[in-house]
Amino acid sequence: MAGTLPRPKRKSTKTKPEVAPDQVLYTDTDRSGDTLDLELSALCPNPFNKRAKKGVPELAATIKEVGLLQNIAHIKAEVWLETYPETRDQITAPNVILFGEHRWLACQELGWETIPSVLRDDKVQDARLITLIENLRRAQLSALEEAEHYQALREAGLSYEQIAEKVGETASGAVSKGTVWKRIKLLELAPAVQQALREGTLRVSAAEKAQQLDHHDQEDYLGLVRGGAHPAEAQAQILARQRQDEAPETVSTVSTGNGGAEPAADEAETVSTENGAPPTPPTPRKPKGAKQPSGREKEEADRRVAAAAREVSCRALLRSTDVADPGNSDLILSVLTAAVLAPPQQSAAQQRAFAWLKEIGHHGLDAPDAAAYFAAIQDSEDVTTQRLAAFAAALAAAELRTAARRQSWGSRERNHVRILQEHAGYEPQTEWEKAELPLVAAGETR
Repeated sequence: MAGTLPRPKRKSTKTKPEVAPDQVLYTDTDRSGDTLDLELSALCPNPFNKRAKKGVPELAATIKEVGLLQNIAHIKAEVWLETYPETRDQITAPNVILFGEHRWLACQELGWETIPSVLRDDKVQDARLITLIENLRRAQLSALEEAEHYQALREAGLSYEQIAEKVGETASGAVSKGTVWKRIKLLELAPAVQQALREGTLRVSAAEKAQQLDHHDQEDYLGLVRGGAHPAEAQAQILARQRQDEAPETVSTVSTGNGGAEPAADEAETVSTENGAPPTPPTPRKPKGAKQPSGREKEEADRRVAAAAREVSCRALLRSTDVADPGNSDLILSVLTAAVLAPPQQSAAQQRAFAWLKEIGHHGLDAPDAAAYFAAIQDSEDVTTQRLAAFAAALAAAELRTAARRQSWGSRERNHVRILQEHAGYEPQTEWEKAELPLVAAGETR
């Protein structure tokens, strides 16, 4: 820590109490709320401030033209270290900036010797929270910077709802608890995908579609998107490849000469192109001598593939839809309406909905099974959890009806698929399913 500097001149904003002359030595101290003229070298950055140092020259030009319109704030280093001793190596001056680091840097560029700063030793316990919220409200942060701030607030013990409530409005607009959750989930992406986000070469909406994939597949997905593929198409292509890899029909056998058989290696190679285009994802080989499926078998296989892909989109829709957001009312109402008009499938739909909610971590209540969960939901006073459970059950009922339909689809089934297309990025992959959606062909602009 730097050596002790001469005590700066104090500009008190509070009325000094009347004291006896023999008590002056005990009351002539700086108090929280006082504004002091501090030398710039007597301040050091806040260890909790992870905001990128951008826009300092522009801020300096503004301060030069109109002056410093708002003072910064600081905490004495000894007070800071009593609460945050783990930051000792980062404290290099007698005072730590609570907020206003960009203004401090801008004044350095202008050659100022001192800067007015408000002493806030009384806020030391809340310093981490104040720093994060100050950045979220003031700065135009990137999606990952937002995510890191929200994650730090979660580690400080705040729930998603509390974070949204405390932050309120950011430089990008109002914050909902759904937004907080989705931002934090970005930190689980593969490093290459996160780097693309930081560099601005991948949009947030495209990054969110990669979350259903493991890290290896996320890198393949990133290559497809960078190569010009639509994010929904890239995601569907990876998921289709996964299903092909897992299907038993893709495993062939090779005679070993001793009457036995062993699986053939499915080693489709990934070929890099010289012009830097992304590699084509490997495609499993068809078994030699495999019997060609009949039209009926092909249709049943297409149905299973389509149902599995739609179920992925149903989970994605549950994960991304904030049921407390009024902007999602039309979506939720359309799903609920389709479920109410469908034949009764409550038990099966609740089982499916419960499994989905547990898988995405959104069930909200601890229960051993679907029956107990929905019974607890009915007794719960949490309107948001009730609405989410109803949304999940309706979505599951619509999917069960669509998957079970053996005749040509009607308007209800087509409407269910269109909801997934519009709100969950679902793209029909099989010829059979595309034929059932004659009014909205795959890839067609609606």
